[in-house]
Amino acid sequence: MEDFTLDRSFVRWVRKGIKGPEWENFIRENPEKKKDIQTAREIIESFRAREQAPADEEMYSVWRKIELFHSLHHPVTNKMNISRLFRYAAVFIFALVIGVGTTYYFIKNDRYSFSDFQLSPLTAGDTKLILSDGEEVLLKEKETNLQFNAGGDQIKINQDSVIHHQNQAEGKKLAQVVVPYGRISHVALSDGTKVWLNAGSRLVFPQKFEGRKRQVFLTGEAYFDVAKDKSNPFVVNTETIHVTVLGTKFNLKDHVSDDQLEVVLIEGEVSLKENDKVFAGETRLKPDQRAVFTKSDSRIAVESSIDSQYYTSWKEGSLSFNRESILNVFNQLARYYNVRFVTESSVELHRKISGKLDLKESLEDVMKVVSDAAPVSYRIEDSKVYVTSKIMYLPMH
Repeated sequence: MEDFTLDRSFVRWVRKGIKGPEWENFIRENPEKKKDIQTAREIIESFRAREQAPADEEMYSVWRKIELFHSLHHPVTNKMNISRLFRYAAVFIFALVIGVGTTYYFIKNDRYSFSDFQLSPLTAGDTKLILSDGEEVLLKEKETNLQFNAGGDQIKINQDSVIHHQNQAEGKKLAQVVVPYGRISHVALSDGTKVWLNAGSRLVFPQKFEGRKRQVFLTGEAYFDVAKDKSNPFVVNTETIHVTVLGTKFNLKDHVSDDQLEVVLIEGEVSLKENDKVFAGETRLKPDQRAVFTKSDSRIAVESSIDSQYYTSWKEGSLSFNRESILNVFNQLARYYNVRFVTESSVELHRKISGKLDLKESLEDVMKVVSDAAPVSYRIEDSKVYVTSKIMYLPMH
């Protein structure tokens, strides 16, 4: 029962029906586990996210339930198996936490929750601002600037037009900025924090921060210049980790399709912690350090004395690469220019190249530079870039 309760796949099935046929087949093939599965389901479904931390008397009540559970299943002896009790306590505590974990793309701030927030699809087209009441504003420029005032009820767009918006009551939905492939955006949040969003990214946030933590949710890549506020930490949530800061500058990249998440610290200090681990360890970064979290095996590697400019040059409109694989360069260009690369099998996609690309140039100009740095030829047709190996001719004598 404990194993089921702590299994991320099982939790997703109970709460969202993900991989339902697989779990139904498992139950049919393992009828002896049916009772344990039902108990685990009841635990997961019984506990919901709380608006505030439980009071002491509530925690005492939880412990009494644990003791009662133990006594019912161990009527022969009055001795308490401490290690067993601890595991049951972990199950109950985890059940309280899973509602605010990444399993449901959920973040919580004393009054705001992600649980009832519907994410719009990340598609090609215009950058989209979705306000807390569901109103959508299309931003047609390739680069956009958004600025929220301290009250969150006025939004300035590109230093020009101003939207007057009545922020929703407490506990309602959050706002989001959706940046499709081929676009970038700069957002100034209501607390003064500045966020640069790279192509193919999404930022979800309250229009006005309230409560003890300033929490946002990110998919894609963003550079954060966080306003200092010691009493209200700033937390960036992704599907796999959350990054906590007081006031600092850092770059965070976490594309859904990538197995690796990357955090580069420029200034200040940040801490990283995995979301779905009850007793997860914490990793702290200092300036000019880079942390790479591998999702498939939950490993974090930290690299020191890096050139942080190399990882953040995109926000200035350029792309630097030093012994980067051709495949990674193509992936970044595909997101920025909203194109698809089609390569023939003979192209050495893992060949390392170095250089710097000016992303303010056209795709044609950028590909000319790439073809000079790598042994490839290309042709651009509509939204596709066809890449072939460059034929190397020997000079004739």
